[in-house]
This record gives sequence, C-alpha cells and structure tokens, in this order.
Amino acid sequence: MPLAACGGSASGAPPVALLESIRAQPARVTFEFRTAPRQIKARYVPKAQVAEAGSGLPVAVKGKAFLVVHFIPASGADLSGSTFKLVYRGPKRLKPASAGPVQELARVSDFEADLGWVIGLDKRRPVHVARAGANVIVRVG
Repeated sequence: MPLAACGGSASGAPPVALLESIRAQPARVTFEFRTAPRQIKARYVPKAQVAEAGSGLPVAVKGKAFLVVHFIPASGADLSGSTFKLVYRGPKRLKPASAGPVQELARVSDFEADLGWVIGLDKRRPVHVARAGANVIVRVG
C-alpha cells in the first residue's frame, strides 16, 4: 500500500510531465517539473527491492530506510516530437549539501512515462508529499 499518493492534474496539461531539476536538502527534496505529474506514489521499500526498473539491477543508496517516489506520467526527456530532447540534465544521483535525514537519492526508473527516484534516509520517518504548482515536495520528519 502506498505511503502517499496524489492525483489530479490541471486541464490541458501535456500527457507527460517533464522533470527539469531536483533540489536535495537535508529534510526535503523538491522535484521541479514543467507541468505537474498527474499521479505521485511514495512508499517505503526494503533495501533488497531498491532496483532499476526494467533491468532489476540493485541500486545502492546511502541510508537505512528507502522511500521510492514514482511520478506518472513523467520523464526526464521529451519524446513527444520526432527527436529525443533531454530535459533533466542533472545527475542520476544526488546528496544534500549538509547533514540531515535525507542521505542520498538516485533515479531508479525513467521508462514508459514512469519516473521513479529512491530517497535514502537515516531512518524511517514520517513523510509528507505535496504539490506546489508543477513542483512536488517530499518533506521528511
């Protein structure tokens, strides 16, 4: 069962929300999109289930608790035209600049309009997922 789920979208939104950037802070991660994804799912998973979508290869992430967040439909690349346009140009792995509950995050999926990131935390904590315009904010603690 999902820890958090948010649905709904603005009328006339493009079919796939495009991720532009991510800000990792000690107790908060902000995913910045061009348009808001219609659906957001967040849940804790065991370390053994932190894996790349498709290949199933394990993804090592610093932390003791692992929150996986999926944005649907969403991507880091624009595939709507005849050419591939990379929109998210940031790293596949991020760490906050200072210490806090958020230890590290890594992309685990960007396939068939399912964009997923895992957030490694120092321990299992309450999580709040909220929208702020097109942005999605994951607050920890």
